[in-house]
Amino acid sequence: MSDGEADCLILPSGLKETHDIDGASVRIYYLECLAQASYMISHGGNAFLIDPRRDVDAYLQDLESGGLTLKGVLLTHVHADFVSGHQELQERARAKVYMGAGSAERCQFRPYETKDGEDMSLSEKFAVRAVHTPGHTPESVTWLLIDKEENNRAKAAFTGDTLFIGSCGRPDLVGSIGYTAEQMAGFMFDSLNEKLKTLPDDTKVYPAHGAGSPCGKSLGTGLSSTIGAEKRTNIALQFQDRNTFVKFLTSGQPPAPGYFKHDVTQNLQGALPLSKAIKNVGWLEPADFQKAIEDEQVVVLDSRRVSRSHSENRFTVASLQIEDFNVGHVPGALCFPAGQAGGAVVKAEEGNFAIWVGTLIPHTAKLAIVAYTDQAFETIQRLARIGYEVRSTM
Repeated sequence: MSDGEADCLILPSGLKETHDIDGASVRIYYLECLAQASYMISHGGNAFLIDPRRDVDAYLQDLESGGLTLKGVLLTHVHADFVSGHQELQERARAKVYMGAGSAERCQFRPYETKDGEDMSLSEKFAVRAVHTPGHTPESVTWLLIDKEENNRAKAAFTGDTLFIGSCGRPDLVGSIGYTAEQMAGFMFDSLNEKLKTLPDDTKVYPAHGAGSPCGKSLGTGLSSTIGAEKRTNIALQFQDRNTFVKFLTSGQPPAPGYFKHDVTQNLQGALPLSKAIKNVGWLEPADFQKAIEDEQVVVLDSRRVSRSHSENRFTVASLQIEDFNVGHVPGALCFPAGQAGGAVVKAEEGNFAIWVGTLIPHTAKLAIVAYTDQAFETIQRLARIGYEVRSTM
């Protein structure tokens, strides 16, 4: 690949909805492939980004088109299920990175460690308040959008992996190293009952994940909710006894995908800018590709999209197997169809591409990709979202 060919492709942003909260704008970016949400809140020409994914160009494009100044990047916690774009935004947009208590000593970059209850001004009318809500991880923080003209009333809560729609975050991931799952579940009980349930019922809730995420169990499908609705329907908010809640939260959690530990490390270090990661990928002709994959450590992924069936006007997995995977099949290749929408939309026959790769393939594997020419860059970038670097592409 030449340097010109290695420029990042701007994938669909995943912008699902834009909410108006008393004049403040909340943009919801949601990747169905990762069941992951990020947010841009703006008012008065200023903006904050919350939990941005690794490919940040779509955010920068929206900031520029909206005439917005990025005041900072707000991380709800050290993420395990995707690689965040905070490091690249810090470099390219000169954005300060804000995190919760105890985070700075673990990071190899320099975040601003917020105090519980500390406010960051967004505009004359609005500010963002840090509310420490440990439970999923020790440094977890909920970011409240508060209205300074209404006596600092909370208008929205960006709850990260603390409070989901219909559920709450799991307490047993690698981000909680040094604590037992039972200790973290106890912290979660306190955060939910002492911090979040005390917010006004009409406070909007914007979680970091939705249904399909391995960061919790029984997550709901909605993009947003309210504190009042969650108090009525969320099972995690129905417990009065701490010990009963701890038993509930520490049982029945899905297995954590193998890539989670790797992503925590990447996020603590600050990931390599995506454009630089892409420049390291080689585009090989079939003969050279065949030679490269003779290395026993190389895993070949066939990411070619599901094809439309000739006999039926719909997409089928069977048509992929007949028309794409078997034709020109590379012996030993594994089929992980990446779809066509940059992970912003996932069809039933495609599955959660990045999550399945991260679950079944170790991050230490040398990856070689079989992809259509117009899909190669997308596949590479979507793997980079979970910290997987591709060696070569055919």
